[in-house]
Amino acid sequence: DEATEIAGIVKIILNSGLGILATLVALWWQTRASEGQKKEFSWLFLWDKFPKFVLGYFICSGILTIIIGQGIPEGEALQFAVHSMSRWWFSIAFVALGISTNLKELYKNSKSTGVIKLYLVSNSIDIVLSFFAAWIFFG
Repeated sequence: DEATEIAGIVKIILNSGLGILATLVALWWQTRASEGQKKEFSWLFLWDKFPKFVLGYFICSGILTIIIGQGIPEGEALQFAVHSMSRWWFSIAFVALGISTNLKELYKNSKSTGVIKLYLVSNSIDIVLSFFAAWIFFG
């Protein structure tokens, strides 16, 4: 039971660390200029690239926490309904991503942009930082 809780906390650290690293890479990428060019920094770039569903997640989480925390039967029914709907929406999104993904184009673009190297480097940094965080907290 304790191992499950620790694994869950470490997974949360991994996920949040990856989000922070992705934001830092987006900031760095936006300010990176080609030779002879000067790029200006813009916060609108981050807003444009930010996954807006995260805001919806926090809003829904806050509303459900308030409603369910009151202990009324409607809150528990709402929790069940939202859980059922989230499974359906996840399935629909997963299928839609699969249908719209062109693997040939994805492979070709990933070779030319260095995104695979970026993925490996950022995940390696995230794993090392998460390991040290777990070691400090649980070691």
